[in-house]
Amino acid sequence: MLSHTVPKKLLEQFTYDDPVTKSKRLWRHEKDKVPYWKASPKTATRWNHHFAHPTNSAKEAELEDRLNREFENPVNEFLELIGYRTFHLTSRHIRLLAGYMRMLFNRTRARQAASAISVKAKNDAYLKVINDEAVLAQIAAKLMRDAVDLGYGVDYLLAVKDVKEQIEARITKSPTPDEVQQDYIQAIETMMAFEDDGMLNGQWGILQTPPENPFVIGDAPVVTFERTEENRLYFGIGFARPNVEAFLPVSPTTCLHVLPAVARTRQPRRPATVEVNMAQAAFATNHCFANVNNPEINAVLQDHFGRIQLGITGFNINHFDAAQTFVDIMLGKRAYTAQGGR
Repeated sequence: MLSHTVPKKLLEQFTYDDPVTKSKRLWRHEKDKVPYWKASPKTATRWNHHFAHPTNSAKEAELEDRLNREFENPVNEFLELIGYRTFHLTSRHIRLLAGYMRMLFNRTRARQAASAISVKAKNDAYLKVINDEAVLAQIAAKLMRDAVDLGYGVDYLLAVKDVKEQIEARITKSPTPDEVQQDYIQAIETMMAFEDDGMLNGQWGILQTPPENPFVIGDAPVVTFERTEENRLYFGIGFARPNVEAFLPVSPTTCLHVLPAVARTRQPRRPATVEVNMAQAAFATNHCFANVNNPEINAVLQDHFGRIQLGITGFNINHFDAAQTFVDIMLGKRAYTAQGGR
């Protein structure tokens, strides 16, 4: 099944009318290559089996349907209007756009590739926990209490070795592509149900730029950065990190700008169009797309292509104690979410 990682409707916002093919086309930019003039919005970010589940053949169509029905179609109703100066962001728009941006971030090939890092982090966490007898005893006791509270007739004592064996069974020493893909599909489903209060309660704005200085859109179009006091930009900052700013270009002249509700130690500056385009290239796995062939824009993109690799140089989880999080979940101290990032 062919699936769009960036929705066709969004890509069509960045097209031009090509007189040769007599259809809508995109200028496609790629590292160390000259811009290509006739990329189609129908196929530009379309990949086979992107949402395929290794053991559930029906899951791919189910996810594609949910993404269309729950996230894309509601936003498509007003997507083209966002560029009008008379358009006003209501609470309904923000709620729908927050979900749209969340899923745009997670449905990319960049996020899919990061699942290999996610699987390794989980394995490292499991290995740490199974070597801690005191923690295993706490988990065993909690599971026994839960069984009693649920009214199960418990006529045995759950031993530490039983818990250890169950956790050991989750460990994959050499994750296979199927296991990584399964982790990715689980993350997609988790994020469909996750509501990011930071984004929902953040400050939402719309950036405008003249047609002669357009925004581009990358194949990983939801991007973030932090601006320092010295006006230096750090790309790939997690949505919950202090001073983070998030962006989604929605047309060559319009870009959503979100200041999530996080700690802020400095007054944000108005981002320049070139800064958003730099971030688009930094996050891109392969391509950025534009409605014009502009050598100056291409030069900016070439300088920044591929700087961010999710889980490594951006949205890394080095600060994140996966073992403690797993223990907290098992002990009922926190719910599971898939949000994180440097």
